[in-house]
Amino acid sequence: MENSKKLPVSKKSINNKLVLGHQLKATLVDIFLSKHLVNPKLAVAFSGGLDSCVLLHLLAAINKTLPYELSAHHVHHGLSVNANAWADFCALTCANLRVPLTISKVKINKNSGLGVEATAREARYSALLSTDAQFICLAHHQDDQAETLLLQLARGAGVKGLSGMAAVSGKLLRPLLDVPRSHLVTYAKQHQLAWIEDESNADTMFDRNFMRHKVLPILEESYPSIRQTFGRSAQHMAQASNLLDELAALDAANCAYIAGSKQLQLQTLAQLSQARVNNVLRWWLAQLGVALPSTMQLQQISQQLLQANADANIIIKLSANLVLRRFQGNAYLGNALPAVDASMCLEWRGEESITLPDQTRLLFSQQLGQGVALRHMPSKKLTIRYRQGGETIKPQANRPRRRLNALLQTIGMPPWQRECLPLIWLDDVLVTIPNVAVDAGLQAGSDEMGLAVSWLNSINL
Repeated sequence: MENSKKLPVSKKSINNKLVLGHQLKATLVDIFLSKHLVNPKLAVAFSGGLDSCVLLHLLAAINKTLPYELSAHHVHHGLSVNANAWADFCALTCANLRVPLTISKVKINKNSGLGVEATAREARYSALLSTDAQFICLAHHQDDQAETLLLQLARGAGVKGLSGMAAVSGKLLRPLLDVPRSHLVTYAKQHQLAWIEDESNADTMFDRNFMRHKVLPILEESYPSIRQTFGRSAQHMAQASNLLDELAALDAANCAYIAGSKQLQLQTLAQLSQARVNNVLRWWLAQLGVALPSTMQLQQISQQLLQANADANIIIKLSANLVLRRFQGNAYLGNALPAVDASMCLEWRGEESITLPDQTRLLFSQQLGQGVALRHMPSKKLTIRYRQGGETIKPQANRPRRRLNALLQTIGMPPWQRECLPLIWLDDVLVTIPNVAVDAGLQAGSDEMGLAVSWLNSINL
């Protein structure tokens, strides 16, 4: 097999089969018990390199006494001329171990601006996380953790970044994180394992390889236990990061935050120290799956949300599709506004759902005593239009007609929603403002059927 290696068995090698096997089995048992898992699905991220070969071999052996569904997943990046041979090697290895294998081919955009290393990593994790396994088992070890810590230090990372890789993070499981790579090499010797050597692992133009081949060996000359020490430092940072998250959760709760909410009260937030403000904002965005902003970006976000004039139209771009807005003393995370075609006029033809050009949706349903009475509709055309300005509606029979803009301000609808609010017209009469009001003169009585219209908008996420 091209680019594969096999180590000879050394008479002096330490038999760590029982040590690694026992440690890995104990780790899995603890996780299964804590998650209440019975016969869970485990998928090994199988590159065919030494580390993943050892992990797959260990898991296949342990599976004889500990029940779980074991499979392997190889991501074919196509970046090397040997990529097809590597996939063949992985297939053969899994066949010999009787472990089912999935191979995913991904395309890497070398011009993405993120760099080949980061782009390939993003594509790899996307493919791995698409599986239905409870855990994706990664073969990261103590040496990888040391390299990660050095990389984060070089990038000026904060506490969370310096906590390195977590042993358990969502679906990702790293059961060998406390194991030195030398132990994996010893295990491979004992079991005469073959593996693939990716030629890119020697290229020091990649940041991780530079730390592995240039920086760590020099540090190890004076500090022989530096890899283990870095692992311990990462654990300390992880504990500190957890404490900061706990503090952020407490502070966010005082800012009227509810789990999963994309809204945060700013008046209470402004009473905190700057460090705690940054901590809350960073934590809040992380809870919503938003990529963490840099220190400079976070400072700008804090200043605009808390210090800009009350009437300022605050829109902070976080990514191509996400923005932060401020309205009536609250911060809102939402989608960037699409362009709205003010001339839009769609005719309703009885659909239960209509997707508008801005990707929001209108739902139509017949309900007793709700919406526009059906008796008004047989001979008239129902249309959907965006605001033009100057529209009025009579939401209550005993009250005068109201200008739409004033009504929307009264109910506290954020301005960015008002800009793309769809209106329902019956011929030339505004009859329904979805989620807001129905014209009182056309409202269905309590004993008659009506057409109710609701607006599902994803702009204010």
